[in-house]
Amino acid sequence: MKKTLTKIMGLAFAVVMIAGLFSACSKKDKASSSGNSDKPIEITFWHVYSENFGAPVIKEMVETFNASQDKIIVKDVYNADMYPGLMQNLQAEVASGNYPSIVMIGYNYLKYFAANFNYTSPEDIITKYVPDDKNYLSETFLDNILSLAQVDGKQVGIPFSISTPILYYNADLFRAAGLDPDKIPETWTEVREYAKQITEKTGEYGFYMQEYADNWAVQGLLEGNGARILSDDGLAAFASPEAVEAYQLLADMVLVDKSALHITADEGIQAFINGKVGIFVGTSAKIGTIQSGAQFDLRGGKFPVFEGKDRRVPAGGNFLAIMSQKEDEQKAAWEFIKFVMQSEWLAKWCQNTGYLPPRQEVAEDPDGLKDYIAENQLMGAAFSEMDGIYPWAAFPGDVGTRAEQLFADTRDKILGGEATPQEALEAAQKELNELLSEYKKSN
Repeated sequence: MKKTLTKIMGLAFAVVMIAGLFSACSKKDKASSSGNSDKPIEITFWHVYSENFGAPVIKEMVETFNASQDKIIVKDVYNADMYPGLMQNLQAEVASGNYPSIVMIGYNYLKYFAANFNYTSPEDIITKYVPDDKNYLSETFLDNILSLAQVDGKQVGIPFSISTPILYYNADLFRAAGLDPDKIPETWTEVREYAKQITEKTGEYGFYMQEYADNWAVQGLLEGNGARILSDDGLAAFASPEAVEAYQLLADMVLVDKSALHITADEGIQAFINGKVGIFVGTSAKIGTIQSGAQFDLRGGKFPVFEGKDRRVPAGGNFLAIMSQKEDEQKAAWEFIKFVMQSEWLAKWCQNTGYLPPRQEVAEDPDGLKDYIAENQLMGAAFSEMDGIYPWAAFPGDVGTRAEQLFADTRDKILGGEATPQEALEAAQKELNELLSEYKKSN
């Protein structure tokens, strides 16, 4: 009986011990689970800005946001080769099953991105998670600015950086050529006349228009003469008499007058900074770079127009899209985007890069750019074009990446004297419409 009692007590003790162990494990698991819930949410922010252009401000934004709270940690990820480089990296990342939280997409890749990648629109984020922000988009942005990141009326992302093409000029070269440095050339005819005089009188080049591997600056030139890159039904329509006339003017400056340069963007912009070019037409995003490098009387004005025609300036730059597939990361991404949309940060971004802010009131905000614009003629010229900004032509699916290269090749043929504007534009339009037709059939 005593042995039996001893066995029973031993078993009872074992049960108690096992129960205690299970209880301890349960408590440990709960504690671990609780600890995970308190762990900051990590999100990634993919961008295209290098250390010598934009990255320091991006890093400051991220570090300040991370220090301002303890619930979210943002990690910025640089992608080389601007928007084409980011798109290539993004394709590889998504193919491996990984999704960045926030990605910076160039406006010219808007339709390509919307058709090929999973994202969550800002409107859906607001509806699902932050109904208190239901008026945020309409109260924060102008309609024409929101449209820069829309496809068929749907908001794909939030516009972030905006650049307009403006005219920079070397007032010292104007004086040396006998031109009035206080008179800004306003029309393309005047630009051509000024350029010829600068070359004839000084021996330097009179003009350069940026030549990146895209159609942005040329779009402003052609559409400013009444042409259109795309028709209402989405087909290429740029081989029109108006487009031919506009391109012919640029080709004549290069090939006939020999007053204009035909070289890569980096080379051309550096030539202007070095005082070897009188007039440069290019992105406002280079204001900071040019101002810091130019050792001459630098001035500027609006993008030139054709006589009797309206100025049309395509928006360069990028928008921010939310790609995270997880609810908590989507909410965190939205909080970070709202943070960088504050006047203070948009102002700092603009002052350091030359981009325009997506919120027009930043220009009137004492904590924003009010004083800076009043003192900076170049930035003032860019801001004066804000109400005339319209979307950069974007093409759907894989056509988007191929179209940009086609436009660059067409420009090289025209300005290199290999084909007339009419021949080159007609061939490019035909090829692009064939690509668009194939895309429509397969979708």
